[in-house]
Amino acid sequence: MNKPKTRRASMLAAGSMGIAALAVGPTATLTSSAAPAPDGGTASYLAPYFTAADLTGDRQVTVADLDLLVDAMGATGADAGWADVAAADLDGDLVITVADLAALSQRVLHDDGDFALVEASAVEMQKAMNAGVVTSVQLTQAYLDRIAAYDRTVVDTSPTGRALAAIIATSDVALEAAAASDAARAANGGPSSMLDGIPVLLKDNYDTVDMPTTAGCGCWEDNQTDDDAAMVEGLRADGAIILGKASLDEFAFGFTSQFSAGSEPGDTVYVASPYATDKTAGGSSGGTGAAIAANLGAIGFGTDTGGSIRVPSSYNQLVGVRPTIGLASRDGIVPLALSQDTGGPMTRSVSDAAIALDAVVGSDPADPVTAEADDRAPESYTSYLDPEALAGTRIGYLASMLPADVTVQRLWAQAVADLEAQGATVEEITIEGIDPVLGEGSGSTNEFKHDLDEYIAAHLGDSVGARSLRAIIDTGHIVPSRASTYDRREQVTEEEHDAWMESHTAVLAGGRELVTGALDDNGLDALVYPSGRPYGTHSTNMRLSPNTGLPAVTVPMGQAVATDLSVTGAGVNLEFLGREFAEGDLLGLTYAYEQATAHRTSPELYGPLEGDVVEGTGGDETAEPGDGSVTVSAPAKVTAGQEFTVTVEQSAADLYAYDLSVGFDPDTVTYVVDSAATDDTGSTYESTGAGEVGVTHTNLGTSPATSGETTLATLTFVATASGSTGISVEELETVTTDGTTSTVSDVAATEVGVRKARTTTEVDLSSAKVAKGSKVSLVATVDADGELAPTGKVKVLVDGDVVRRVNVVDGVARTRFKARSLGRTKVLVRYLSDDPFKKSKGRAVFRAVR
Repeated sequence: MNKPKTRRASMLAAGSMGIAALAVGPTATLTSSAAPAPDGGTASYLAPYFTAADLTGDRQVTVADLDLLVDAMGATGADAGWADVAAADLDGDLVITVADLAALSQRVLHDDGDFALVEASAVEMQKAMNAGVVTSVQLTQAYLDRIAAYDRTVVDTSPTGRALAAIIATSDVALEAAAASDAARAANGGPSSMLDGIPVLLKDNYDTVDMPTTAGCGCWEDNQTDDDAAMVEGLRADGAIILGKASLDEFAFGFTSQFSAGSEPGDTVYVASPYATDKTAGGSSGGTGAAIAANLGAIGFGTDTGGSIRVPSSYNQLVGVRPTIGLASRDGIVPLALSQDTGGPMTRSVSDAAIALDAVVGSDPADPVTAEADDRAPESYTSYLDPEALAGTRIGYLASMLPADVTVQRLWAQAVADLEAQGATVEEITIEGIDPVLGEGSGSTNEFKHDLDEYIAAHLGDSVGARSLRAIIDTGHIVPSRASTYDRREQVTEEEHDAWMESHTAVLAGGRELVTGALDDNGLDALVYPSGRPYGTHSTNMRLSPNTGLPAVTVPMGQAVATDLSVTGAGVNLEFLGREFAEGDLLGLTYAYEQATAHRTSPELYGPLEGDVVEGTGGDETAEPGDGSVTVSAPAKVTAGQEFTVTVEQSAADLYAYDLSVGFDPDTVTYVVDSAATDDTGSTYESTGAGEVGVTHTNLGTSPATSGETTLATLTFVATASGSTGISVEELETVTTDGTTSTVSDVAATEVGVRKARTTTEVDLSSAKVAKGSKVSLVATVDADGELAPTGKVKVLVDGDVVRRVNVVDGVARTRFKARSLGRTKVLVRYLSDDPFKKSKGRAVFRAVR
């Protein structure tokens, strides 16, 4: 509907972009509430979909952008000012319509529908918090409840079932931090970043001021550090809620995630995969992998020296990012081998990984290898999240990195087909001299003692007695099977360490140059290869990234099936490796692959708890779709001057947005401006013209469309003339969730009968006693039921004789007449009404004296 509008007002409907009431308590469950909404905060999610149509210049779509577009409804490409709104002409028809408004609205970070905690992404959590469906406190409490219910409970009833054992500690101050985040969101009108209020789990080798850092060892259970690791500082600065510490393979040693923290000396605890609890979750970041896969936290962080992020990510169907060495500071992380150590996110989606990475990158004088990070990191990795990022790319692979495993062969063939379907060219290449690079071992043997001593000197809590590797061994409070390994590492001398570092770093530098050259020479955007096989690694695949220092992102590629004769349902990941500091490009490629394939599955053993699904504040998502019919209802009879309500309803089916025009006779009724309302959530706009009122409404973001009996508008009118008057729906244009539009005209009408308004007339005289021959002042006040002031004339009779006819102005008539006779004199005032008022009369008496 493109009629010109003379006035347009914006009214946010209930529940729009608000903040729900806080509920803090040890057993609180997720609840929902609605609140009036500000226009949004300062956080930007820079994925192209969410920025390309921004009209206000803040690189996000908010209600402010909708306001601008509504003002331009009906504008065409030939109009002056088209350039100001052209970006939001999302259907490309050179006309701004309600369809464009709906499409723009879907890019608002908002969802007032039902919220499901299990598998929720950070984006979905922000949408729900923006809509007032949940709070950070409620999210945090829900994850704490899941940890309490699931982590040390054997829920797998098979004979070999085990507990996850993914969590070493939870924070005592997480709920307090979440409450602060909620308060700031309410005060600021939105989140400070895309991590604001999001609960995060850390591998327990990241220092935290509010929880000890054990590195998985019982010997360091009292390691309460004075400060956070640098990456943790970044997370807190972005508003993340540090929920707890995830278990790990003790001192990040290997891929099986055995740890002794929290157990008796001599005991070992194993981290289980949530998909098959008799299998390991991988390592060394196995606790993070198991916890995030089982939805015990929103986002996780691990560390990777030779595969410790990517292996558990593959085992647990997660996205794992091993960044370029030098992108993020390792200061405050218990080291294994600093030549190859790096920290990075482990998440259920690529978008979560990009959001998490934004918070932790940057230069840090305490870790000199990060000197270039500030110059090499983009403003936001989310800006690379384009579902079409694979189109036109060239992807290479090495045949030697493809295992013969039946599952992997099948999944690899499908992955190649999927990549090519998205527009990528996939080709086999060879790299002369790659074998020595892949054959270079980890620095964990020769570097561990040296690097651990540096951590102990700089960070270890004062109360910890075991302040050397030898002292750690001597406590006996370690994983018993690791004693001999620790002994070998303890015997490495400084001379051996220095000699190793000279040769090792040369291999790494050469590897980086070799692989980068291969990418350049072949015109490749990335290399790809399987991260491993079901619950296992393959050859030296995990070494390519650490032995070159180049970044890698691993993403789910699929699962084993029964005919593979493997572990049915076991995950296998596809790993993308790129140039130095090219994490953004890799995240774009993996995002496009993920969006096209959606391979991740959620572990069935760890489904929703009671309270993990929250009813939204928007429309009833269970309502049966209607037939599209429209009705108009109003009172059959009203009295002139009385306000009455007209309700326009539709039996709706998938109604996301609409533009409604209601016609009326301006000679018989008047519309009460700003009275338009709807019982739906979202953003509602009103426009008025001669004999017409328009209501434009859109849901926000991914809020569910409306079905069933839906009130499109309630409108308030005042009857101004007696008789019968009509109210009609002149036109209704609707838009469904997928952008399908339909327009109907003259679809419904109703008649309202208007009775004349009863009036009363009061007469006031200037005095009850006057001198004969003097002037008497008279004021006649005519009141009517309702909102209208009576008009017409009054006839003034004195002792039955007409002495005056006076106009009534705003319900009042004033006049003067002479007192002609002595004695008691009667005054009668007759109100001679105009439509729509009834006649009335009033009386007064005065006495004339000499």
